[in-house]
Amino acid sequence: MKKWGYTVSLFLLASVIGVLALGYQPVDASAAENKRFVIGVSQCHMNTPYRVALTTELQAEVEKRGLNWELILTDGQNNPNKQVNDAHDLMAKDVDLIIMAPTQSAPLTPVVGEIMDAGIPVLLVDRTIIGDKFSAFVGGDNINAGEVVAKYIIEKRGDSMNVVEMQGTLGASATNDRHKGFRDYVAKYPNIKILSDQTGDFLRDKALALTENILQANDKVDVLYCHSDNMALGAIEAIDAAGRKGEMFVFGTDGQKQACDKIRDGSITGTVFYPTGAVEAVDIAYKILNGQPYEKVNMLPTPLITIENVDEWYDRCF
Repeated sequence: MKKWGYTVSLFLLASVIGVLALGYQPVDASAAENKRFVIGVSQCHMNTPYRVALTTELQAEVEKRGLNWELILTDGQNNPNKQVNDAHDLMAKDVDLIIMAPTQSAPLTPVVGEIMDAGIPVLLVDRTIIGDKFSAFVGGDNINAGEVVAKYIIEKRGDSMNVVEMQGTLGASATNDRHKGFRDYVAKYPNIKILSDQTGDFLRDKALALTENILQANDKVDVLYCHSDNMALGAIEAIDAAGRKGEMFVFGTDGQKQACDKIRDGSITGTVFYPTGAVEAVDIAYKILNGQPYEKVNMLPTPLITIENVDEWYDRCF
């Protein structure tokens, strides 16, 4: 026993000398990346181009980095109850971490708390919940997304105009913040009139139908601000059909290449570039899983794309 203890002591001493001689050595990244993890990806829905792009880019980044991760994808179908059940199913599968884009903040807050209490980290992407009981968040600055549109229209059209706002899914944090950023800014100008403020639910066909009704009810519309490119693309179909192209500024949000094409031909005035955060999400998840330091809140920039800079941004869009 004494000989064994002496051997261990020598080994420990040699290890300490090695560290002192070589300095701090980081964890072997290649060894860490080869460790297998099961990641649950709880999407709020998969029926818009942005959501598909987020998932596709997430999968591509995992593959690009050669990570030994199994991704289990779920589709909440824009139904909070379905997404809560999806989250419980992922917990039952004993996943190591859950990446979630909550359908709506309030209904998903309790289940995120359950997941955290079970010792499973939760990385929120794009949308958040109420409170701060989650591991980390990564997503675009949605308040700024609304503000940059408001600033642009006032700069270009003055402080007296008729405005239509088409919101995304009600109760979603992205919708709440885009609305707040836009409306807080235009509220400073009493001659800006909000003609209509309805939800298009981020859906193209719903936005088309809403725009048809709005155009029939209003002879003069100066600005149509949509919370997504998907809705803006639906809206311009109705505008073209009504023979009112060129009458109003039309804005979307997300940064779809199709929206950028419409900026080039003058159908859409601008779109807010809204990053998917997929690359950043993989990086943060990697740090969480491997015990490395990470930031809890990771806010990404959301610049405005117009005809002036669309060529510069085009290749970064999806």
